[in-house]
Amino acid sequence: MLRELTDRAVLADVFAHGRVTRVDLADRTGISRPTISESVRRLEAAGLLTATGSRETGQRGRIATFYELGADTGHVIALELNQFGVHVMAYDLRQTAIAERRAEPGGDLADKVRTTIAGIEAPGPLRAVAVSVANPVDPATRAVIPLSGSPFPEGFVRLDDVVDAPLVVDNDVNWAALAERREGAAKEAASFAYVHVGAGIGMSLCLGDQLVRGAHGLAGEIGYLKDDNDVTLTDALLRQGFGTPPAIDVPTVLAGDKQAFGAAIGRAVASACTVFDPELVLFGGPLGGHPEILPHIRAALDGATPAPMRVAAGEFGDAAPMRGALAWAVDHGRDQLLA
Repeated sequence: MLRELTDRAVLADVFAHGRVTRVDLADRTGISRPTISESVRRLEAAGLLTATGSRETGQRGRIATFYELGADTGHVIALELNQFGVHVMAYDLRQTAIAERRAEPGGDLADKVRTTIAGIEAPGPLRAVAVSVANPVDPATRAVIPLSGSPFPEGFVRLDDVVDAPLVVDNDVNWAALAERREGAAKEAASFAYVHVGAGIGMSLCLGDQLVRGAHGLAGEIGYLKDDNDVTLTDALLRQGFGTPPAIDVPTVLAGDKQAFGAAIGRAVASACTVFDPELVLFGGPLGGHPEILPHIRAALDGATPAPMRVAAGEFGDAAPMRGALAWAVDHGRDQLLA
């Protein structure tokens, strides 16, 4: 156990600093130099560290050797599936992007994912894959849930046989919320809601570091809230000319009555937040965080809930789902090294 803890501490320092010496490692971790030297030898023999050069220490006859991550540490993949196609990015375990591929929508989705991933050239073993889909995901089975009126019906596919690595699939809005929680606008919030507004509408609810998924993975599906005429929010917006079923059209919204659109979104979010009572509400997606839409959403939310809430745009825009997927994949990939 002590060896494992030492090895984890050494790798964590290398993840943080990249190129290190044994002296650096001992100084920063507080672990004795002999113990650090033993750990470095173990990790180098396993291919997880590699010597990459040396430098003089300033002490007579003493030369320090630099170490970096070895090729056998491998890589991870973040994969995004939505109506725009397939987007794959490979990263090393220091979160440095090393490869990227895209595929246009259409055709057999599983084959397209398999082909796109196969085209990635990255060193070492594939440690983990995180998949973002534009649909809800069952929290127990991790299966994508088909919903009527989804803007991305092609997303209903299992990927277990497509990827030979530890894999997790989650909703794109949940991944975006994770990114904002880990390194974005929600870092300091005790509770928050993340609302994506684009071709579809969805909300992720977070208490601390815990996502509120619901029994069926459908918590936060505010696009399916119904009015007194039994019409969902999404259908009501489409009937107002903001798109063509099943998808809201971003250019049409921006060219149309932005105040009416923002007010409708704000009322729906207010209904959900009256129940959830979050400290912060973040908006993302091509419309949610848009400077011509967000003020109208904020105006509709002002005074619409029992307690005031902070309202802001997310920090990462359309990149948020991939950033969240990357965070999970890197965490899991690092854990795989010493499993």
